Amino acid sequence: MAHPEKKRVDNMNTRISKAANPWWFFALALGISWFFWMWVILLDWNVFTFPAILFGAFGLFGPAIAEIILISRAHDKEQWRDYWQRVFDIRRIGKRWHLVIWITFPVLNALALLLSVLAGSSLPVFETAKNLLSEPWRIFPFAIFILLYGPLPEELGWRGYALDGLQAKYNALLSSLILGVVWALWHVPLFFMKGQWQHDVLKFGTMDFWTFIFSPIILSILFTWIYNNTNRSTLSAILFHFMINFSGNLIPLTEQGRLYTLILTAILSVIVIAVFGPKTLARQNRKRCKNSMEYKGTIKRFFGKGTYPPLLSFWLDFPLRRLIISPEKLSNRLHLKKDSRVLEIGPGSGYFSVEVARRIPQGHLELFDLQKEMLKEVRLKFEKARLHNVGFIQGDATNLPFGENAFDVVFLVAVLGEVIDPEVCLQSIYKVLRPSGLLSITEQPGDPDFLPLPVVRLLAEKQGFEFVESYGKKKNYTANFRKPNQMSKSKFTEG
Repeated sequence: MAHPEKKRVDNMNTRISKAANPWWFFALALGISWFFWMWVILLDWNVFTFPAILFGAFGLFGPAIAEIILISRAHDKEQWRDYWQRVFDIRRIGKRWHLVIWITFPVLNALALLLSVLAGSSLPVFETAKNLLSEPWRIFPFAIFILLYGPLPEELGWRGYALDGLQAKYNALLSSLILGVVWALWHVPLFFMKGQWQHDVLKFGTMDFWTFIFSPIILSILFTWIYNNTNRSTLSAILFHFMINFSGNLIPLTEQGRLYTLILTAILSVIVIAVFGPKTLARQNRKRCKNSMEYKGTIKRFFGKGTYPPLLSFWLDFPLRRLIISPEKLSNRLHLKKDSRVLEIGPGSGYFSVEVARRIPQGHLELFDLQKEMLKEVRLKFEKARLHNVGFIQGDATNLPFGENAFDVVFLVAVLGEVIDPEVCLQSIYKVLRPSGLLSITEQPGDPDFLPLPVVRLLAEKQGFEFVESYGKKKNYTANFRKPNQMSKSKFTEG
């Protein structure tokens, strides 16, 4: 039976969370910040000159000002008391979570630096760290500047107000991603303000720009994880944000190094989701799980060989995947016609499926997957897209339950290596593909089951397929094959 005091606190937290209006907050935060920053941009000021620095500072405190306005309008003393307790009560943060807060990003940045050096980048000079060590009295003022220049004014709003309101309506993962997108958009004007690191170093439209824009979206997952496991501590978010910025100044990274940091952060986020669960990203979710081995198995499958875990299917829709290959580009490689009959083996989350279905309005797309959880998720995606020219069948790719010559196109993306017996799978595809039909096999970098093009060609040609063309590079390619037309094949044999 729950303790009466704990139950009262939980009820109060729920009431306060529901009272928060994240959408009004987002509108105010962006509106206030962008209003002040707009003048710095239009008047072409350097943000660290007077009076531009005042406009820059007011804009920086936009999220905090927005939160103050909304809580003040509520006239709720309990909400104010809860708000300030979460900002100042360090007891909410346990020893283990202090460890997470203080060492996560120094370790990630150090690993990113090591990877970039191993990839050929030169070792940085660590100018900031050397200057601080040569004049230790400057460390404290520098830390205060870092704290005020982002972590404090931002987190008073992002995690101090908006996150609770989002989690009252959505699960922790979706709340994190929504907040992350808005947080990323909030930073965009900084790329047009002289004197800002984003303007002077990263620059708008570069790879650094996109790395920076995607970072808040991924980072938001880690912030929610820490926040939910420290009893909604806003202070934990402020300190974590501080360490991200502080360690970033002490460990300077190149463009390549910053990309490595994003990748490492994304991997850590996936592990967090797998272990703690997307619903709350908190310890109690893991304890209530009937079978905690499911999460351990999920991590093992994500990094190892075999079928992709359904629990992490959202990762297959990660926007940066378009940099590897977009659904539009893959669809172009399939040479589809409006009435094509298409079979996709192992569609996963349906990342490519929806675009393929749109290309064949008079045809039909059959989705065939070993895992019913994946098919269920893809079905929801098609219902949302309002596309009905699609079928869903669960089964083993080594025994396709279709008649001979049933399809014009069969395609697989990062799937053939997962199949228990690729040769038998290709035999089964040969049977269901019509003469002159297209078999398209795409392999992508980072897949533990990756098959090189020479291996794929050998396997396909062994089953009677004829190689037609290939697109892309060695680690990221599409190979197209044709099933020979029986008539032309017999003529060739007679000749």
